[in-house]
Amino acid sequence: MMPVSSPTSMLAVVCLLAHRAVGSNAFNWSHIEPSWDLQYTPCYDGLQCARLLLPLDWLNSSDGNNGTVAIAIAKLPAKVGADHDRYGGTVITNPGGPGDSGVVHMIKNGRYLQGMVDGNRHYDVLSFDPRGVFYSTPTANCYEDEPDGNLAEWQMRGFGLLDGSKQQLRRRRAHATARGQRCAQADKGQSSIREFMSTASVARDMLAIVDKIEESRSAALVKAPKSGHRDDAQRLELRSSVDMGAEARLQYFGTSYGTFLGNTFLSMFPGRVHRMVLDGLVVGEEYVDLEWSTNLADTAHVVDYFYQSCFEAGPFCPLWRAFDMSWTTIKSRVDKLVADLDDNPRAIANTDGPETVITGDEIRIAMMDPLYAPLDLFDGLATLLHDALQGNYTLLLERTGITGSKKDACSPVRSLEYSWMDQASMAVRCGDAKDVTDRDLTFWEAYAQKLKGLSPDIGGLWAEVPFACSGWQTRPKYRFDGPFESPRPDETIRSGRPSAPLLLLSSLYDPVTPLRSAAKVARGHPGSRVLLQKSVGHCAFLSSPSECTKRYVRDYMETGRVPPEGTECEPDCAPWWPCPMDRAHLPR
Repeated sequence: MMPVSSPTSMLAVVCLLAHRAVGSNAFNWSHIEPSWDLQYTPCYDGLQCARLLLPLDWLNSSDGNNGTVAIAIAKLPAKVGADHDRYGGTVITNPGGPGDSGVVHMIKNGRYLQGMVDGNRHYDVLSFDPRGVFYSTPTANCYEDEPDGNLAEWQMRGFGLLDGSKQQLRRRRAHATARGQRCAQADKGQSSIREFMSTASVARDMLAIVDKIEESRSAALVKAPKSGHRDDAQRLELRSSVDMGAEARLQYFGTSYGTFLGNTFLSMFPGRVHRMVLDGLVVGEEYVDLEWSTNLADTAHVVDYFYQSCFEAGPFCPLWRAFDMSWTTIKSRVDKLVADLDDNPRAIANTDGPETVITGDEIRIAMMDPLYAPLDLFDGLATLLHDALQGNYTLLLERTGITGSKKDACSPVRSLEYSWMDQASMAVRCGDAKDVTDRDLTFWEAYAQKLKGLSPDIGGLWAEVPFACSGWQTRPKYRFDGPFESPRPDETIRSGRPSAPLLLLSSLYDPVTPLRSAAKVARGHPGSRVLLQKSVGHCAFLSSPSECTKRYVRDYMETGRVPPEGTECEPDCAPWWPCPMDRAHLPR
């Protein structure tokens, strides 16, 4: 699920990572003409890109007046051709959010994911920007120009994180309502995209993509000359399956919110699933009920792991001191700093941006992303906290996006800006959820206090996500809220049944999708199996590389076999130490 930070810091991080992800390989999507078929163009140093036209409203897809969406698709081709006997088809992946860019995910992690699923068979790996997101059009941007959006985010920052006080909640509720109204008004000029951004619509898009992939592959294979990899009998079998209209089936790897998308697809279209790996499980029933408190079950373990691993790393961790007797000493120093900043905010007369104040909230915000990605971000967080303890807030200011605002954020590569990620995310998660606009301040006060009690470090930050829906005005036309379940799989490709059970992955301690959530999801899908990777961070895929996990994933993709009950895998890397292995990174 999407790391939650202050809107301003989110914008800064999104821009920074988009620059890092693409660098000099910028690609102009407007040069691709949208098509009802998959027509690929070379892009991003070895990828292939397309813009697929699909109906805006799947409930009225035959209506001649129905609008369209153009879905941005990025594919990493398999290492063998589609006519090769070791070709395994296409694996579709979604990185999460909701609102994360599948295109950026492919640029950053496509090759790693392909290496994870490739074994005796070789796969195309494909992802897409869901409707309203980044390169897909129309976009779910609530603001006509960037300055308006930036001003709104700065205003939001001034409110502080949810603390459960009625005075703050009144202002925040009014602001959430105003934003909901603003986005609803913007929708009138954007093909009403927010009315059609629910996960149900995205799942139906994914089904259409599966069918388009199979159409393209079948047509190419039937027409292709003999290559020595398939004999005449195989070609006749393929031609026969095309003539009979055999239904294509999805192969899928979803992380975080991508597990909710996968679960939704499987529950809606169980007979169209061949293989499905879900990593970092979101419980469907809890997600649509906006019951996000259950996500924080293991957050404290991840926070403690930051300090424990720092203490064990000794001088390799910038926060460590020679007089520290245990990790709790390090944590106490930081906790005292946060409490002191809450009680006595620091005045910053910034010369590289607006004047500001530093409170404990800025530390809480800075901690969020590193809890997701310890390998990449623990060291930077420790350095930031070390400096702050010394009274140097430079890194903290940079992390929150407060400095350098004299020029537009992301201005060097304007084609890669994605400043509306939070707005796209709200459209999906608030549209998927039950309507909560009638809930009073007493409910939200108790909700905020509950989450802060579960996690003093990020509870107030996490409460921001469902609270944003308190003022959301747009309800989707097409919505699925369960039941999240499927029939028993049948490897004989029986109509209406998936071809294999679910393979569910989880890290040992995940800050927002705890291990227990995987067990809850498994109960709705007979034969599902949970594979535990004993790493810390968000999703097994993102928290650490593991050759053990890869072996089980490869075997599952080829055979449909799930690991034995209770299977555990060790991670191959740990924070603070060099990790020479290729690995995945946060897709933003």
